[in-house]
Amino acid sequence: MPFFDSNGVRIHYEEHGQGAPVILIHGFGTHARNHWGETGLINFLAQRYHVIAPDCRGHGRSDKPHSGDHYGMKNMCGDVLRLLAHLGIRRTLLVGSSMGSRIALDLIREHPEHFRAAVLSAFGVGGAISEPGQKERIAAALLADDPTSIPHDVPRRFRRGVEAAGNDLKALAACMAVEEALPDFSQLRVNVPVLFLVGTKDRIAGHPGSIMSSFDNAELVEIEGGGHVDSASHKHFHEAIARFFATALA
Repeated sequence: MPFFDSNGVRIHYEEHGQGAPVILIHGFGTHARNHWGETGLINFLAQRYHVIAPDCRGHGRSDKPHSGDHYGMKNMCGDVLRLLAHLGIRRTLLVGSSMGSRIALDLIREHPEHFRAAVLSAFGVGGAISEPGQKERIAAALLADDPTSIPHDVPRRFRRGVEAAGNDLKALAACMAVEEALPDFSQLRVNVPVLFLVGTKDRIAGHPGSIMSSFDNAELVEIEGGGHVDSASHKHFHEAIARFFATALA
């Protein structure tokens, strides 16, 4: 069961398969085994790639600090960069979902030399997660003594998801409380090839259509009937990634 030290925080990760490396970064409130293993993506990609799936700090088997000082994009991105250094990987393919896509976005715009191509799934603008005060409501819902007292639907759903995955409520409340706003896409240029994957029933993340012009090489695939989390289990989700990576490595 591999772990490594990321600036004082112990990070757990899984490795499967052989070939070109692929890093999978899961969404908020889940963990690598839940988000990528149970949806079949690890096994699918491991037939051709060296798949590395870390548990983000605060999630899964990684350490779960209760202080917001341990979270934020600098720390979350730092974990991925230190994982690459730990494994001796210079460049990799990258897949993110939701929070994982937010991390992936910062990685490819600030450290493009490390990434051949990136998949940003369950990621966009205009969704329920971007409503004013939503992140504060979610953090409060995670700390609520009585889950039945949570008045809003989206925070209730986040609470249920965190508990179903067996994660630490206090750690993830701290993580959510310091989650940063999206960058100003009008000022953003990204030259790493990007595939956006969005479920047609995803009301949490919104849609990436209006931000794609900020990416020099981007394409969009919609997963018919897919929601915010379950899109990752769809056959078309897996196949779209396989096609995109094959092109990126050609």
